[in-house]
Amino acid sequence: MSAVFLICVMLLGGRVSAEEEVQSTGTKRDGPVWYIALGDSIPNGYYGAGESEVTSYPILIAGDLHKVSGRDVWISRFTKNGLTAKKLNSTMLLEPDVQQMLSQAELITLTIGSNDLMNEFKKVSREILNNQTRFYTADEALAALQDGIAENPLLLMNIASAIGSWDYSSFEDQWVLAMDTIALCRREDAQIAVTTIYNPMKGRELPGTLNAVVESVISGMNEIIWKYAEEYGYQVVDLFDSGIEDLTQSDGLHPNQEGQDMIRMLMENELDLSEFQNPESDEEVLRMQKELEEAAQKKAQEAEQKRQQQRRKRVLIGVGIGAAVCLVLAGIVLLVRRNRRKKGGTGETEAQKKSESP
Repeated sequence: MSAVFLICVMLLGGRVSAEEEVQSTGTKRDGPVWYIALGDSIPNGYYGAGESEVTSYPILIAGDLHKVSGRDVWISRFTKNGLTAKKLNSTMLLEPDVQQMLSQAELITLTIGSNDLMNEFKKVSREILNNQTRFYTADEALAALQDGIAENPLLLMNIASAIGSWDYSSFEDQWVLAMDTIALCRREDAQIAVTTIYNPMKGRELPGTLNAVVESVISGMNEIIWKYAEEYGYQVVDLFDSGIEDLTQSDGLHPNQEGQDMIRMLMENELDLSEFQNPESDEEVLRMQKELEEAAQKKAQEAEQKRQQQRRKRVLIGVGIGAAVCLVLAGIVLLVRRNRRKKGGTGETEAQKKSESP
């Protein structure tokens, strides 16, 4: 525990220092633990204006690795806000620094794909709405989308159809290309963990049809991630059903600190931490693993309870709306009957008057 905890954070285009380049990990028990984190704004630790600063899950994992191994941990984050799978391949994974780190890393983590979905969402919004505005965020696209649907509800089906017909093969090609590059560079005993994509639009005010289509698209992307797990030897950390969408910042898209903590817990549950374990830290490892399991279970239970509450709320709202509609219909029926009676009574009176007249 007395060892210095070294975190060497390097963003896109960052350079590995000469001192780091000449050092080798050797065996698992010798030298520092080398860890490379790849991906988008989630591992980059994005936080919006007015939000509390967050510590990203790679930094949290690095701290736990230090506790488990008793070794220094050198982490390189090649992460960038807005990064897509295509950009990961065309820029980041071509960097000599990244390939050098991949060849030394004992641990590699990757989070990618959300921006591919968001970019498609923004593209469809512009095309369907015939809007030439460049949407910089999903929020801007969503606001324009809601305004457009409010003016013309028929646009909803066009948007749902366009998103639902997205060609998954483009994402699959980029995913396989990334895995090929990592496999070519990595050391054989390195552990790799990748995350699936959660629905960043789940908590937004989307029409039910559109939300169902978005979830279907995300499921299709996640199937691709699961499909190649065995072939490339990586562990899949499933965020889709984790409830993390309830642990986001005010934008509803990026994890808050609780969300980052959850990713860290889920990822460490999939990793084999015993590979980094120092014999003197057995008790510490067991304690950490127990805490992680308990915390993950608690988060999952809380997320499920919240989903059940939301479902009950939607049911109650639906029942209330149904009851209100029934009352309105009943009122209309009563008014119609009353008007008919009045007309019928007036007709009878006039007929009586005519029959009584000489």
